Amino acid sequence: MRWNMDVRRFVGGIKAGLGFLTTLPARADEADFEAFMGHIYLFIIVGALIGLALGVLGFVSRWLLPVTLVPPLVIAFVYLLTGINHLDGLSDFGDGLIASGTKEKKVSAMKDVHAGAGGILFIGMDLLFLYATISLFAGFGAFHLLLGLLAAEVCAKVCMATVAAFGESLGPGMGAMLIEKTKREHYMFGLAFAIVVCVAAAGLFAVLPGARPNLPLYALAGFLPVSVSAALGLFIVDVADRHFGGVNGDVMGAANEIGRVAALLVLGVLVWTLW
Repeated sequence: MRWNMDVRRFVGGIKAGLGFLTTLPARADEADFEAFMGHIYLFIIVGALIGLALGVLGFVSRWLLPVTLVPPLVIAFVYLLTGINHLDGLSDFGDGLIASGTKEKKVSAMKDVHAGAGGILFIGMDLLFLYATISLFAGFGAFHLLLGLLAAEVCAKVCMATVAAFGESLGPGMGAMLIEKTKREHYMFGLAFAIVVCVAAAGLFAVLPGARPNLPLYALAGFLPVSVSAALGLFIVDVADRHFGGVNGDVMGAANEIGRVAALLVLGVLVWTLW
């Protein structure tokens, strides 16, 4: 397999990824953007950087403020840093799913700029579960919140990358460009990276105060959210194919939001069980 990624292109791809997936003013040229879009594992690496930044902000918030103030503040950090494009994609995805009629009518509902009942419901449920799961990790402690947010953002990008790797393009657009450039071997490398990061993060739970000294169980707890996020990505591809005839940028944005919440939920419940 030819990776065709020297250090300059790798760094440029990371910069482009930060500019694409966050609100940070990252300076990247066309070559950097091509490197990012052509190597899907960079999505997951950038996700780890985003998760680390969110984790540090969560850690500081949990350390300085009452625990009840932490969840809304962390949610604000998430969307201040990552923007609301993916949340908007989730809203459009919900509108399309709820709409009745042919695939063409569902696609039309998904592309409608006005949020409908389905979009409002999906956003509401996403924020509700995000608040609940962040509250769970904040209740464990500052380090738990840091590690949970790191793993969640990595898993969010796993879910998105899975859609890009296995989905069929719905039509022209950014989603179609990403699907066309995504290689399965790059996806597998990104998946392996995600497993390493999440297993290591979950393993650190075993050495934190109050935890059971059972490293293998905690390592398994880190593997499962990645597996669930990948499986959800495949499920979203199947749902999008049945309802719309393919996937687009909105579906990928929805996958990011769903993958994040699913990872926090799975990992949070497992850590609570092992606590």
